[in-house]
Amino acid sequence: MRSRVLTATVIATAVLGVAVPSAASDGLPIPVDQAYGDGVVSADGHSRFVAIGAGEKTVVMRIETGGGTVVDYTTTDGTFGVPAVALDATASGISADGETLALINPRERFPRTSTDLQVYEAQKLRRGPVNIHLDGDFSFDALSPNGETMYLVEYPDRRDPGAYQVRAFDLATRELDPDPILDTEEEPGEMRGFPQTRVTSQDGGWAYTLYDGGEHPFIHALDLVNATTVCIDLDMISARQTYGATLAMSADGDAIEVTDRKGTLKAVVNTATHEATEPDDEPEPTATPVEEDSGAEMAGIAAGALVLMAIAAVGIRRMRR
Repeated sequence: MRSRVLTATVIATAVLGVAVPSAASDGLPIPVDQAYGDGVVSADGHSRFVAIGAGEKTVVMRIETGGGTVVDYTTTDGTFGVPAVALDATASGISADGETLALINPRERFPRTSTDLQVYEAQKLRRGPVNIHLDGDFSFDALSPNGETMYLVEYPDRRDPGAYQVRAFDLATRELDPDPILDTEEEPGEMRGFPQTRVTSQDGGWAYTLYDGGEHPFIHALDLVNATTVCIDLDMISARQTYGATLAMSADGDAIEVTDRKGTLKAVVNTATHEATEPDDEPEPTATPVEEDSGAEMAGIAAGALVLMAIAAVGIRRMRR
């Protein structure tokens, strides 16, 4: 791949010249479909995947995180984006082994009658996507660590966007499991609300999502290997404390710290027992999300945007030659 990082001036021009779909028409209270901006980073930290839409096509790129070089890219018909899984725009869509990438066609309204997704071999984007069309209203939720199962959030009630259930989709057979994944300790219909933020275990085996909007805040813990789920009630946290809150995994993976937007530790969750407790006092959190310096990666994204413009001008075949 010959694309390289361009100068800052050209990069800025390229970015401004690409129209990004707006989420303003989304009928959901939160845009849970598409993560704009930096895309999603592989678990090993070596690759960043982005999808940039323009017109009736989308360019999907794999970018080297170290220097921002576009390692590979492909184009696809339609509008698809890296999925977001929470209000804070937490990006997802890449399996823990780095081999599977999932994109979603972002919604324009709630409810929608059908959902389209694409799945790629992440290291060989040019092989093209597997196109998935589902009847019903879904959002992307997660991938199993080996990329064999895709988890989706289904919205079964056309009048209530807070009602949801998790479904498993087998990527080998392309079949949707007819039974939703439920917490056996919860009554059907008790899982409801809107995802605020998420943290994933280091091995990619568990996804922990902070929800609010139901009777009380809770963490939806989804076992991505065994397709089971546990709802962890956070009775010590009020609804107003979840907005802008963060989840942070301890270094050993034994605990999750729930911190409000002011940086105050509000709860600690034991990942083995799934019990949430109040801290004895309220110290500053010891495990905090790491801020990434993604300047080089954004340069790569902008370079990819220029690639898209060039493709439109001279044609895909000539560009690849």
